[in-house]
Amino acid sequence: MAAAIVVVWFVRAHDGEAEEYRRYLSEDRPAIALGYEELSGDWTERTLKERFPNLNVRCYTDGSHGLGDRACALDVVSNNGVPTMFISFFFAHGHLNAAAFNVPWWAHGDALDDIVAKYGEPYAAQLLPHSGVRLMGWKLSDGRALFYNRDRDINPLIWNSVFWNSAEHCARNRCFFD
Repeated sequence: MAAAIVVVWFVRAHDGEAEEYRRYLSEDRPAIALGYEELSGDWTERTLKERFPNLNVRCYTDGSHGLGDRACALDVVSNNGVPTMFISFFFAHGHLNAAAFNVPWWAHGDALDDIVAKYGEPYAAQLLPHSGVRLMGWKLSDGRALFYNRDRDINPLIWNSVFWNSAEHCARNRCFFD
């Protein structure tokens, strides 16, 4: 009985995350193929919708993440064969500024293996956590950057994020200190 109470408390404390996993595991979602190198600061919401004409791309005003003034979401089952729950695209002044490919907890290693196979070992990695997370980063062409959480969270309801930054974002915020 005590174990059941703990489980119910835990799930309620992470209700939003639990709901996202429920949707991911129960909905029929598409598998897509979108390479990180394809993304560009030149993309607009229209570009995103044209790239995925048969999918439900949901866009809304959102400045809460500090990554822009608009966000779009795309629910998927996988990206390039890597389990992916959803992708968030963040637009600043009409152009793609950042994107987060949100990977289920259990697929942390799959996403890391995919990134390393495509881009090699990380260019940089945090030794100590910042806000509880240690990141690894890869420099992409034209000043863009890719980041991934170095460690899988101990909480199985917290997903992992492959985070893409535009060249403009990196120029303004120094993605790497070198």
